[in-house]
Amino acid sequence: MLLVDSDVDALGALASALRARGLTVTNANGAFEAVEQAFKRRPDVVLAARTLDEDNALADAFAAVPDLADTPILFLVDGAEGDLGFDEVLRGDVDHIVSRITEASPRGSKPTVPQEIRGDLQQVPLVDLLQLLAMNRRSGTLGITTPTGAGELRLLAGEVIDAVYRRLEGEKALYRLLGERDGHFAFSPGEPASVRRIMAPTSRLLMEALRQVDEVQRRRSELAPAGEAFLVTEPASDDLDLSPLPDHETFSVDATFGDSASSDRGSAAPLASALSSLPDFTASPMPASDVKGNRGGSMPPPPTLRAAEPAAFRLEALRTPTTSPPAPLGEPAERAAVAEKLAALLQMPHNLDELLDEISGPDLLILEVLMELTASGKVRRISLADLTTPFAPSEHLPVLRSLVTRLARPGFAPPPHLVIAASTRRMATLSHAVRRIGDAIVPAEPPPQAAIPRPLGVIRLGDGVELALVGLPIEESFAPAWPLALHGAAAVVRLGDGGEDALAAHCETLELLLLDAEAMMGPLDLASPGQITLLVRAALEAAAGV
Repeated sequence: MLLVDSDVDALGALASALRARGLTVTNANGAFEAVEQAFKRRPDVVLAARTLDEDNALADAFAAVPDLADTPILFLVDGAEGDLGFDEVLRGDVDHIVSRITEASPRGSKPTVPQEIRGDLQQVPLVDLLQLLAMNRRSGTLGITTPTGAGELRLLAGEVIDAVYRRLEGEKALYRLLGERDGHFAFSPGEPASVRRIMAPTSRLLMEALRQVDEVQRRRSELAPAGEAFLVTEPASDDLDLSPLPDHETFSVDATFGDSASSDRGSAAPLASALSSLPDFTASPMPASDVKGNRGGSMPPPPTLRAAEPAAFRLEALRTPTTSPPAPLGEPAERAAVAEKLAALLQMPHNLDELLDEISGPDLLILEVLMELTASGKVRRISLADLTTPFAPSEHLPVLRSLVTRLARPGFAPPPHLVIAASTRRMATLSHAVRRIGDAIVPAEPPPQAAIPRPLGVIRLGDGVELALVGLPIEESFAPAWPLALHGAAAVVRLGDGGEDALAAHCETLELLLLDAEAMMGPLDLASPGQITLLVRAALEAAAGV
């Protein structure tokens, strides 16, 4: 069958559930790819999300191809207020989906589904399972369901040729799955319909995974023991120094299995017995061009992937520790690229899970570079308590509402606004800090790149009283645009010394109160929403003459 859905997570979860019931599933994420896959695979039935068939787009696409016009199409719906249509099935009812697929299939009789293997990752670690599948040179799809999401490993003659996990794919998805300890698996035999994205031999990948999984856990606990988030100390600049620290730490390799495989060793024997009793569905031996990274085929390996090399896969090879230290992870250019992506993402706070999912490349490399940036002071940790903050304690809100009401200027539409003037470099940090004030409503669009006045957010104080915050980049070359923000302002707060004389002249002309932030508060951390709320409250009191 062909499963079509633009929601990657929903597609993977349903595909795994259907494969666990013995169906052969090919995936597609849109109408164009669905027609292409259907023309290649000739599925018995197409199962597609109803949202992809707006104006009969999917049905018309299949009808336009004579060889596919008679292919039955069923549509997935998330819920139905009334009765289901004749061609609709509920997404959550997997048993009913299987039943409808069987009814819709044009085949008169169904072949016997090869026996599959199911189990628990706590009883049979994924590393052990892959070894057994490799020793028996099995081909098929290994569906894995964990508490954080679903994934798949696709094997050809015992070698992992592709992996997907949540929104990850390739080696990164494989390493992430190998780090999971809780979950269930189901192996469905048969040659997988998948492009080969993993070129390296499974034996080498497992060796590397054993090192990386342990190191990743250790690095995570060192970087964020309490689940902290991260933020750049200063906005990213073009001349950001991304070189590694002088005392770059290397790692020792421990290729032993440890607790993950020793305590449950006895559980692997029944699994091996089950494997040996399966029908003979072993694929033909892998061509030499495939074993060597497909160098001679039509799809050369990407330059970022290590080319595979022929090697006998032996269980003992993974259990033999080595004492030689590994080569430093990542080339200098690769580390610099990761650092640049981290600096861009960390303009707003991100936790480790978000960073590791957003950036391509090995998790260990990302964590190493993040540790270097943190140690050099370019990136700072933010505790969970500092990620968001209320504008003021509830008992202070009546007084603050009164102050804001007094700042309304005749002839200007509410709400009154407070201007915060800072350099463009500091404005981005200020904008993100305002976004983390619990009572602030911020613009949906990202801040503009140009040095022009911009809305930072509106703080709601209750009882219909609001205060608008406006950012004013103070580069003097853009001074002609300042009156756009200054007219009608309750007060102007200056952060730093840039544009001091020009800004003071504008405020004097418009009869606006100009306040110096550091004179009122001392040194400020613009990344802290708590300090921004204190600054705004102090500016309100000064503007109201309190």
